[in-house]
Parts: sequence; C-alpha cells; structure tokens
Amino acid sequence: MIENMHNRTSGPVFKIIFALVSLSFVLGGIGGTLFTADTSAVKVNGQEISQQLFNNQKSQRENALYTQLGGQAGDLLDNPEYAKQFQQAILDGLVNEELIRQYIQELKLGITADQIKSEIVNSGAFNTNGKFDNALYQQSLQRSRITPDQYAATVRDGMLISQLNEGIINSNFSVPAEKELLAKLLLQKRVARLFTMPIAKEMANQTASEDELKSYYDAHQKEFINPEQVAVEYLIATPKDFENKVQITPEQIETYYQTNKSQFGNIEKKAAHIQVADETTANTIYEQLKNGTEFATLAKEHSTDSITAKNGGDLGWVKNGTFPTAFEVALNSLKVGEFSKPVKIDGAYHIVKVLEQRGSETPLAEVKDRITSIIKSELVAPEYSNAINELKNKAFENSGSLQDAADAVGLTLKKTKSFTHSQIPAELNNDKVIKAIFNSELKQSKQNSEAIDITNGDQAATLFLRVTDYQAESTQTFEQAKSAVEQLVKQEKAEKALLAKAEQEVKSLNAGNAATVDFGKAEELVFIQAQTTHPVLSQTLFSMAKPSDKPNYQVARDKNGDVLIIALDKVVDGSIEQEGFTMLSNAISQQDQAALYLTLLNDLRAKAKIEINQEFMEELEAQYQK
Repeated sequence: MIENMHNRTSGPVFKIIFALVSLSFVLGGIGGTLFTADTSAVKVNGQEISQQLFNNQKSQRENALYTQLGGQAGDLLDNPEYAKQFQQAILDGLVNEELIRQYIQELKLGITADQIKSEIVNSGAFNTNGKFDNALYQQSLQRSRITPDQYAATVRDGMLISQLNEGIINSNFSVPAEKELLAKLLLQKRVARLFTMPIAKEMANQTASEDELKSYYDAHQKEFINPEQVAVEYLIATPKDFENKVQITPEQIETYYQTNKSQFGNIEKKAAHIQVADETTANTIYEQLKNGTEFATLAKEHSTDSITAKNGGDLGWVKNGTFPTAFEVALNSLKVGEFSKPVKIDGAYHIVKVLEQRGSETPLAEVKDRITSIIKSELVAPEYSNAINELKNKAFENSGSLQDAADAVGLTLKKTKSFTHSQIPAELNNDKVIKAIFNSELKQSKQNSEAIDITNGDQAATLFLRVTDYQAESTQTFEQAKSAVEQLVKQEKAEKALLAKAEQEVKSLNAGNAATVDFGKAEELVFIQAQTTHPVLSQTLFSMAKPSDKPNYQVARDKNGDVLIIALDKVVDGSIEQEGFTMLSNAISQQDQAALYLTLLNDLRAKAKIEINQEFMEELEAQYQK
C-alpha cells in the first residue's frame, strides 16, 4: 500500500488530516530529539518514546478534560476502565506520530534552518503592523510554555508534513459519476402535502375501564418506579467564612507594595537576552560583559535563540507577566543599561539586559484596596486550611452528625427535604457531591462523608454531608401509577384508532378516490436537511416511490407521535450545480481522507515493531486506582 502511494500525485488528499497530525505535534511535544528520559514508555522500530513525553501528553490531556468537563473529569479518571482506555489512546497517538515521522525520514524529506526561520518570520502569526514582531513572538512562546527550539522543531515537522502532502499523498480518487450520484441522492428534493391527525386530540375521545387499567399495569409493572430518595444535612466552608480571623496593618500593605511595585502601573522595559545551554558558557559570557564586550555582539555570536540572536538578543518591549518568574525577577531588578548574572530558566541559562524603559508606577493609594485583597487571600489561606482540618477531625469523631463539626468552626448546618437524583438542590448540584450521595455507602450508613472539594475556578470551597434519610427505589402501587397508566392506555387506543383511519384513507386515495381530508400547503424537503429538521418523517417520506402521473400516499408518524398522511407530489433529484454541494462534497471528502489516513497508519503499524513497556503502563494503572 505504501509503495502505491508514491505514485498517487494527481489531487488534494490528506491535507486536513495531516494538518491535524501537525497540530498534535504541537500539543504532544517534539519527540525524541527534544526530550531525554531514563526509560521508555514504548519503542517503535527501536526508536524510544520516553516516559517523560508520555507523562507530558497525559498531563495535557487531563488538563483539557478538566477544562471541558470540570469535576466530571475526575469521576471519569477514577473509573479504572476509562483510565485504561485514556492511557491507551495517548500511547496510540504517540506511536502513530512516531510512525509518520519515520515514514517521512524514509522518504528522505528535509528542511533547512533557513527555511524554518523564513517560515516563522513570514507566517504572519507574529506580525504587528504587517511586520514580524520579535517581542510578540517571544511573548507568544512564553504563554504557550515552549522554547524557541521546541517551536522551531514543531514548524519543521509541519513543513515536512506539507512536503509529504504535496509530493506523495496528493491524490484525488473522486470521479464525476460518483459526485453526480452523491448530489442526486443527498440533495434530492421532495414536494409533499401533509395531513396531521393529533394524538392528543384523539386521546380525549378515548375511555379506559378499571379492568383495562389493571391489565395494563400488571403487564408493565416494571415501568412504574418510585426513584430512590434521600434527605441530607451538609455544611460548606469557604475562605470567606474565616476572613474575620485576619487583620491587615498599613505596614503590611506598604511592604507588599514596595516588594511588588513592578506589578503595578504600566511600566514596560525593552529587553535583550543571551541564551546558552550550560552554566560554564553563561559565566564566561558574563565575565566578558563585565570586561566591556558589547552585549549585542556576544548575543550574535553565542545565543542559541536563533531568532533574537541576529538582532543582538533584542526581545522588544516586555510587559510584566509575559516571561517566566525567574526571568522577570532578574529583569525587574535591573536599571536601564544593566545586565543580570546568568539565570537558569527551563533548562537553559539566560543573561538579561534592560535596553530602555517607559511608563510609570501607580501610586499606593490607587492600588491599596487591590493589595489588601491580595494580602487577605494569603492570610486567610492557612486559616481556611486549619478550619478544614478541624472539620475533618470533628466529622470523624462524631460520625453520626455534623452539628459538632459546624459548631467547632462557626458554620451553619443546612438540611434538605427528600429529593431524587433528578431534583438535586442547587448547592449540592456538583458531580463529586452527587456521586457521594447516590453512588457510595453513605446513603445506607448515614455516616458523615469525608471532605469533598467543590472548588470552582479560583473560588475554593469544601463540603461535608450526611444522608439523614434514604428510601430505596421501589415499584409503584397500582393506585400510585393509576393516573399515568390511564394516559398510556388512552394513548395506545388513540394510536390504533388514528392509524386505522389513516390506512383506510390512504387505501382510498391510492385507488383514485377523492380525498376526504384537507391536506396542508405543499412543502419542499431536501434529504440532507430533513435528517435534522424532520428526522422521523423523513424516514418514510424519502423511502416512498416516485410519483408518476398522480401523487403517492402513505401513512407516517412525526417526532411528536402524531399520525400523518403524506401526499408525495414530486421528486427532484439533486445536481452538482446546486448551491451547497461543494461544501457537502468537501465534508464527505474529509471523511474519505480520514479513512485513507487510518489505512496508512494500519499499514505502517502492521510492518512496525512496537514494544510497550508493560511495567510502566501497569504502574500508571495502579496510580489511577489509588
């Protein structure tokens, strides 16, 4: 299969798929060339994928999961089966990326350093007023927590994949006849008139005897359930509950302001740096600077940051919060013209210099309230921690009540009425809390829960609860279910009556007799749109035979359960000239590309030697089960 792909060079295939692969390189790291590790997670054809890279990818995936699902992510990862699948998906992704890299190497594709620089500078992603902005470039990398070398490697991989796209996998397997058939079916338009027979109206005409109701109940008892119910007592602790325990003095505010003055105001510094790989080189350069050698000259000669080196290490104008803390501490300690001692940041050594400064500091009076809030948060944190520990101890000592715990820290104990899983009180509507109430032994034991962290964003909060009453799920008695049973019996009777009337009318119409019902105005439904707008109706409408010299009639149902009679007047096949076909065709083409991509990967996997470090994977699985 791989050999055949070398000959397919006629059309655009796989660009979107390999763009996604390129993105995964950015998210997953750069691979073996940028990371070193003592042991492997897996080896692909002898090439090691490190445990460090695996753990980095796992951490990113977990963070993304928590961002997307909040507390529910923790519940998923606590499930051993889900955790195992989660880890396997990460491992498969890393193996797939390595296989693609090796395939690119097999094709002997290559990118020069100058090409990478040109791509970065000319991409437009870091432009200000139409020109490459080095400060913006550096700030963007810092926000993404990747080094220039890592980003350059990512760009290199993307360019290699583009070469692969253009030189090997540019292929177009679609033929005109296939497109015409696709348009004919998916954009087919059907013109129909509908007569609706509402189920609710017919139900009002139906009656149900006591015997019918009991008979239906006896046949469907398992469908009439009283859901489990609980009542709970609970208390919620937040840092705000303990703010009255801290006092802030003017001296504390003044000290904080002086220590963190650079955080306030609109001060910007134009900075430059020299980045080198080891401390010895950094110290040598530092001595040369002290002896009067020009900073820009040394940056050009020695800095491993190739983008800034050619400009004498110039980083442009830098605002607070742009670079790592160690870098900014060094920068903020300097006056214009001064340079720092070597500072270790992300495995490299930097010497920082302030070229210019602009802006001004904000007076203390203008930021006093902000500083007070910051200090208060810092001082309240240990008080909050102590209170949570006290709550844990009291909840454990008297496990049959939370009142002692509440009294110990001055909180109010709250109590609920009985509620079901679908009636969760607002304060308890948290995935962790719901799991503790309904999916644990607490509902049976009526013991105090452990501390449940319900922090939301930067709003810390901890909850303790106890189930005070529990009623298990039970089958409703006939009297409890009687009202619902009556509606279901009437609905069943109404459906039978309406379907019988509709079938009789359709039979008469198809025999050529005049209609005894009033159809609505003609409606036009296109197949691809009707799957969303009329999902139930479309199943019948688009399966009807095309009309010839007269309409075709058929009974159908709609999404509300009403009975319909369809009069199909006309069928118009779609064509490739219709508006929207190009977008539709592209979407289907992307699906085809995804299938081809999987074929390529399966072929590469079949030929590859993949050695998984089972001991490492078992250790990971054990961590999730703790």
